Amino acid sequence: AWLFVLACSAPPRATTAPTDRLATRAAEVHAAFRPDAALETVRYVDRFFRVRGNEGYQKTLERVQTELLRGGFDRADVRRLELGPERPTWTPRAARLTLNGAPLIAFEDETEVDRATLLVGSDPFHGELEVVRAEDVREGLDARGKVILGEGSPRALFEELVAPSGAVGLLVRNLEPYHAPDRYPESAQFGYLPEHETPAFGFSLSDADHRALRVATETEAARVRVDIEVARGSSRATALEARIPGRDPDAGAIVFVAHADEPGANDNASGVATLAELALALRERSMRRTLVFLWGQEMEVSRAWLEAPPVPVAAGLVLDMVGIDPEETGAPFLIERMPDPGAIWLRPPDAHTEWGATELREEDLRGHFLDDLLAASARVVAALDGPWRWRTNPFEGGSDHVPFLDRGLPAALGWHFTDDAYHTTRDRFDRVSGREMRRVAAVFGAAAITMASDDRETLRAALDAGERRRMRELRETASIWVREGRSTQAEEARVRDAWRSWYDEARRSVDAW
Repeated sequence: AWLFVLACSAPPRATTAPTDRLATRAAEVHAAFRPDAALETVRYVDRFFRVRGNEGYQKTLERVQTELLRGGFDRADVRRLELGPERPTWTPRAARLTLNGAPLIAFEDETEVDRATLLVGSDPFHGELEVVRAEDVREGLDARGKVILGEGSPRALFEELVAPSGAVGLLVRNLEPYHAPDRYPESAQFGYLPEHETPAFGFSLSDADHRALRVATETEAARVRVDIEVARGSSRATALEARIPGRDPDAGAIVFVAHADEPGANDNASGVATLAELALALRERSMRRTLVFLWGQEMEVSRAWLEAPPVPVAAGLVLDMVGIDPEETGAPFLIERMPDPGAIWLRPPDAHTEWGATELREEDLRGHFLDDLLAASARVVAALDGPWRWRTNPFEGGSDHVPFLDRGLPAALGWHFTDDAYHTTRDRFDRVSGREMRRVAAVFGAAAITMASDDRETLRAALDAGERRRMRELRETASIWVREGRSTQAEEARVRDAWRSWYDEARRSVDAW
């Protein structure tokens, strides 16, 4: 897999913003953003294992609501929403997995690192069980009343082997190559069990724990002791909405989203905290368009809220995994673009992340100024608070920008990837940077102010600069690829024509704004 590079590291230098107004806005948001306060919110939220509607999820929304009201938001502009159907909630209390008297996994409350190893949806259990290998069960070994050891997707293995065989549990190594298990053998990735009728449980295993269990089951039966305590309840998809009213309530609002679920500090306590501090940094601004801030269940809240928005909507800006410390991980900040020709015809410096491409057709492409505005804002912030590694990547999907795009609304995602701690026990507070959250807030805040103020001059300047850069890169690539026999003049001309058409539509989006 490849990472896309549209803008490279920028050393401190004079601003390269398309206009001075964008530079000024970025500097003002950067100055107003409180990194220490954002980190304290991350620290608080990271204490909880957060999944849809559960205790930690609700406490996260309560924390943000308290911070907004304390920071000066009017109570009339901050409200809790109950969206979607009532569904069961699940919170891990404590769990232990022991092999031959030695604990492989253990946590006494949900603040501890191993909390992420217990598969979401696991039922309470206390007892000893025989461990059998997945490959042996596939060959006909009786797994009834036992626990199955395997590798792969927890959901898929459960449905393939656990439920049909009468097994009561699953021990699964579900790590990806980008998790670098050779380097981090104690890291385990959290996951979910599918809905099930009879009581069952599951643990995600680190590479080290998986090897230990493989060795133990090599020549004879192995037994493990399992102890699990969970809390259950029910909830709808609670959301928190805050607004900064614009002067024209009928003008389309700019809607920010950060999901509150998933038990990581970067994913997505950092998005929750960054959005809260960004809302406070923008609170006293007077703009034509309303700004809306949403926190809730990933994808579900955005979809449900957009079904009946309380205000007209013009665009979506999504913050997901925005706080990772670049000094700790080396992962750059990414701006995921709307569907554009780069998502179909991959040309340097474009490339996809390890998340992977989404299949698109030419008719799915829609030109808009948003991508180049965010890139221009990132260049400003790199000049203001650099050096800073940031890039843009072609559309891939998988977060809250998708529900906006599905409704024909422009939307972009801010995120960090690839992170070797993504969705693992290692995604904790010590990997999050207040400085990085501040940079991201400045990028998205400056872009939002520009859009909410209907500053078409800055929108056009950013778009024109982006088009010049893109066409120059395409010409350079075409020259190399045709010379090397990797493409033809006709094919490269077709790619350039697709981008020209896309930019023609993007210019019309400025006129229509």
